[in-house]
Amino acid sequence: MLFRRATAVGVAAVLVVLAGCTSGSSDPSPSTTAPPNPTELLTASAKAMSAVTSAHFTLTVDGELPDLTVQKAEGDLTAAGDAQGTGTIKQFGQLIEVDFVLADDKLYLKGPTGGFAQIPAALAGQVYDPSVILNPDKGISAVLSSVTGATLVSSDDTTAVVSGTVPKGVVTSLVPGLNSDVKGTFTIEQPSAELTSARFELNGADGKPATVDVQLSALNEAVTISPPS
Repeated sequence: MLFRRATAVGVAAVLVVLAGCTSGSSDPSPSTTAPPNPTELLTASAKAMSAVTSAHFTLTVDGELPDLTVQKAEGDLTAAGDAQGTGTIKQFGQLIEVDFVLADDKLYLKGPTGGFAQIPAALAGQVYDPSVILNPDKGISAVLSSVTGATLVSSDDTTAVVSGTVPKGVVTSLVPGLNSDVKGTFTIEQPSAELTSARFELNGADGKPATVDVQLSALNEAVTISPPS
């Protein structure tokens, strides 16, 4: 009888322990991780992008901009100011495909026919000068540092999206001819803080909404850009 009673007590104790373990495992404590601070995200991204030496870029314009004839451009660029790639520009109401090389402060363009022709680098801005994107004083790093009213749009373990207002005096380096502040939305990789995309929303030259999207990838990969032969 004593053995049976002891056994019953032991079984009861085991059941109490198991019940406690089961109850604890089914009721985990809620996460207390605070969302990231959007201003701190922009500051970290500005610092990270100021150290980037090269990138692959894509620029897409949707709408009419007064001082920008390019509709789309894609290629590679370096922080030293060299760039190469392809673009679509609007000229006399027509869309024209061009190849471009910007090297040693000289700009070379190649249209649908013929070879490359050198034009003054100072005229690059009339088409689009992508070399400014990685310029730490005028490019995307400066834009990130200038944002006011930063708001966290979304975030997870790999990506954060932040929006805010970019002053016209800063954003005109990336988007020439703007005469007002613009809304910017920035996608920032985590934990590297590197920027993968920037979207600017503004009023176009025709009074309708316009957007400019800049996508960046292949950061710091080896890029060789030489004048065309």
